[in-house]
Amino acid sequence: MISKILNISKISQNLSQTKHYNTTLPILLQVMEKTRMGYLLKLGNNIIEAKSMNNLQIGSKYWAIVKDSSVNEILISNLIKQPKIFDNAKKSSLKFDINEFESLLKDSRFIEKFSDNLIEKSIASSTKDDFLFLTNSLIALNKKILNIVINDNKKDILLQIKKPKDGKIEFSAIFNNLGLINGVIYNNQSLIIKTQYKNVRNILENNIKNLEGFDEFDEIRIIFDENINIFFNLYNDGILDLEV
Repeated sequence: MISKILNISKISQNLSQTKHYNTTLPILLQVMEKTRMGYLLKLGNNIIEAKSMNNLQIGSKYWAIVKDSSVNEILISNLIKQPKIFDNAKKSSLKFDINEFESLLKDSRFIEKFSDNLIEKSIASSTKDDFLFLTNSLIALNKKILNIVINDNKKDILLQIKKPKDGKIEFSAIFNNLGLINGVIYNNQSLIIKTQYKNVRNILENNIKNLEGFDEFDEIRIIFDENINIFFNLYNDGILDLEV
């Protein structure tokens, strides 16, 4: 079941690449500094200046739809701030591939072993970002939320899963070029997915049933909801007050 959720990333991988900005998927950009005309933004290896109707936080990362206009200007719209925890997740010393993670889930003592692993990795951590992510993962676990990094084809995915209840599995996942996706699986038969971008919703609607295993669901619904949030973001304070 977990592999089906993570296979969503294969949709974006299969889209054709072009030399221009991909107007189909949201692009990740970073706000470098404020200028007289607007903001300096980093898109990949490029630095551009652009205007924004909203105040942007210097140093923060945002997903956005980026297009080239008819007069060779870059148009940026639909900016959504990337949760800070995703940056730290990429720097985590504890990552799993899909097959390894699914195998671990079959162990009845998985949560206990995962907690021990987080503690061991935290003690051995050599960077602040890694330590912060690992200790926050312990806090999440105490709140009945599994916070884990999956590495798939050299791409990191942050996956959060709430403790299953009454046949319902709630999950939240952050993908590099799909943004944040929330979902619910009911009795392994019905799947509801929420995404922050209409473009992503359309892509999922057109492609998700072609992915391996998704034909096993009796119902799949894709919903656009720009107000969804990740289940657990990053705490900077009180990270040692753990009761796991």
